[in-house]
Amino acid sequence: MKKILALTLAAVMAAGMTTVAFAEAVPVLGATIKGGEDKMFTVNEDNEATAVTDDVVKSGDVIYVPVVMEEGGEFSLPTSDDVAKLNYYFESDLNDGADQDGDLVRKKLNGNAYYCAVIEVPENNTSKNQELVGTLAIGRSKRVAMADDNTNKMEISLVYGPKSAETVPASVTRIDGDADIDDTVGIVDFSDADDEIALTFGDIAEFEVDVTGQGRLNLAWNTKFDGEFAAYYDYANIDFLTFTGEPEFNKTGTLYIYADEDAFIYRKGAEGAEAVNAKWNEDYEAWEIRTRKLDAFVISDVELDEKTVTDDKDDSSSTTEDGNKQNPDTGR
Repeated sequence: MKKILALTLAAVMAAGMTTVAFAEAVPVLGATIKGGEDKMFTVNEDNEATAVTDDVVKSGDVIYVPVVMEEGGEFSLPTSDDVAKLNYYFESDLNDGADQDGDLVRKKLNGNAYYCAVIEVPENNTSKNQELVGTLAIGRSKRVAMADDNTNKMEISLVYGPKSAETVPASVTRIDGDADIDDTVGIVDFSDADDEIALTFGDIAEFEVDVTGQGRLNLAWNTKFDGEFAAYYDYANIDFLTFTGEPEFNKTGTLYIYADEDAFIYRKGAEGAEAVNAKWNEDYEAWEIRTRKLDAFVISDVELDEKTVTDDKDDSSSTTEDGNKQNPDTGR
């Protein structure tokens, strides 16, 4: 009996040792080596990682979700062999076009290089916030990753603002008449306004337009210098007025750009200056443009009749029949 008991105990101990010997570290999605809680990060142009602590991100952001190895409650960085056969899969609940998948990407997050699942936030060219909702998972295949028994899943629910979200606050500005739109204002709600109103953009422009029945628009704007564009015309002194959301109103209005009478006004195109029908208005002491869309405008001290790197046709200024100065063509 003692011999049988001794053999039984030995077998139990051996089984226990075998279990310990064969325990393996397992990958965990959405954790760091400091803890097992869900974590997502965005990384700026200076490679500085910031944890996503709320549910609002920017259009065009790239979200990195790290993967670590867990063994006995301890977390460590995986090796390339640990993740060699793993892929990530994001399945959107709202828009099939937002589905994404791929190999884990190595990214440095706050001092440690993690293998990460990646979610690219779609571009939002509307004037409203959009939702990104779905499931992120890792596995050797989509079938395995999305299986009900896979614990390596995260439910994603994010709100992302318009493309110019860096200047658009989460709140919406409601106006009921004439308004000063400074460069921190983004989405504007016109539902309380009727008839023609004047929108003032700093000391550089004013837009008079009938907003009866007008919906929300992204009026974010700036006067940032575009060095790449200016390099086309290195013989000119150029200023810029850019409406990053490119709002288009229901009705045509009048844009006044405050610049010297001897200035030249253009629209900023992808390949250079584009002609715009601008006239000098003596009463406003500004250049007047009839338009529904506010996009990107160029103010130059000389005519942009040729590029620095290419030879373009030269068209001179003209004068309208009523004697008003006419903005020149670009020669493109």
